Amino acid sequence: MADRSVPLPVLPWAGPTGHDGAMAPTLHATRAPDVPRVAGLPLLGNTPAFLRDARGLVLRAQAQHGDAFGVRVLGQPVTVLMSPQATKEVYVDRTANFSSERGWSFTIGPLFSRGLMLRDFDDHHLHRRVMQHAFRRQALAGYMTRVNALARDHVARAVAEAGADGVEVYRMTKRLTLDIATQVFVGVDLGPQSDLVNDAFVAMMRASVSPVRREIPGTPFAHGMAARRRLQGFLTGLVEERRAAAEADDLLSRLAHATTEEGRPLTVDEVVDHMIFLLLAAHDTTTATLTVMLWHLSQHPAWQDRMAEEVAGLHGADVTIDSYKDLVAGELVMKEALRLSPPVPFSPRGVLRDCEVAGVPLRAGQMVTLASLALHRHPDWWTDPDAFDPLRFAPERAEDRAHSHLYVPFGGGAHICLGNHLAELMTKAVMAAVLAEHRVRARPGQRMEMAAVPIPKPRGGLHLVLA
Repeated sequence: MADRSVPLPVLPWAGPTGHDGAMAPTLHATRAPDVPRVAGLPLLGNTPAFLRDARGLVLRAQAQHGDAFGVRVLGQPVTVLMSPQATKEVYVDRTANFSSERGWSFTIGPLFSRGLMLRDFDDHHLHRRVMQHAFRRQALAGYMTRVNALARDHVARAVAEAGADGVEVYRMTKRLTLDIATQVFVGVDLGPQSDLVNDAFVAMMRASVSPVRREIPGTPFAHGMAARRRLQGFLTGLVEERRAAAEADDLLSRLAHATTEEGRPLTVDEVVDHMIFLLLAAHDTTTATLTVMLWHLSQHPAWQDRMAEEVAGLHGADVTIDSYKDLVAGELVMKEALRLSPPVPFSPRGVLRDCEVAGVPLRAGQMVTLASLALHRHPDWWTDPDAFDPLRFAPERAEDRAHSHLYVPFGGGAHICLGNHLAELMTKAVMAAVLAEHRVRARPGQRMEMAAVPIPKPRGGLHLVLA
């Protein structure tokens, strides 16, 4: 077990980090002496550039400084590492020296307290094992009937309600993936409450990158914390109901009845913390991937035709745990969408002890982050890295296999995403629902710009015609 004497990282003016209202100790602003720093503004540092164009910020810094450099974001000095070898060493973390909890605490920590990604080492392993059975093959197979039905229903409804500009695809896919997440994992149909829950997650993610970290009335941080409390209240009531009933198939019911290896039941708060984080991870990340895929299909009709031909081969049947791997073109397009716009573009960690990563010296107390949004476009490793080219993942090219940690859309190491297979199943089911009866078109001259943080989404929305 790693030494835990380094304080949790929060901003210098940060407020409570948990729902008990306790103040977290501050991180010592330790800097690595040999890493070049990216020039920023007085007081604000690189925060405005980061929020405006995070990908552009790190790619420009990489071109100037190489694969390791320092920025100051949201009040914290952070060393950015973007080589595949550094990514491997941090993710594999053989000496238990990189804390995910401390890495994420100064952004999403107050909003998604004690979710699985905000737990470390033995504590993380214990809770991950409790949740793992919900993502095994048998469980995934059971989810797919509902996933396919919801996908067809949401696509048909969006097309029927589309205006002259077409379907707002980010909104359509976000509503769909949230409905899937709540019905599969929570076992409830939100109905009219769907927009309220969606608004709560939007407010929480906006608060996660707010420079002001106290609950000052009217600020994004205050709105986000209020949204978390609403979700807590909603889920707490459901957990108590499930504990009073027999165990059902949904994840919330399973967690409400789950015990650790030592036989201890999870507390109500632990179950709620896991569900809030899981609902975020299960819908926002897949929403971003679907949006990027639909956009690129509108620009590359040959790939759209290839995917539609595969879908036609299903003869109207559902995408299932047995058939989803047959959708090869869909997999290549999905992988390229995840490369161009990884759903978690940064993976921050707190350094527990002095060390060296890929030749870069790091000190205890430092913040480091891996930057997959730039690693996935690294000019030394990818052919024409900004181009949409799904064939780079085909077996005869396999650019992603040039290094074990060059392509990491779902993270890596102990914290690799539990739901990566479910994400692929959901994505292929939704694309099948679209392409079974429709083709995707963009207006002439239309463009899409993806904002990378806090969660990838198209700036100003994205309307596409499904005809």
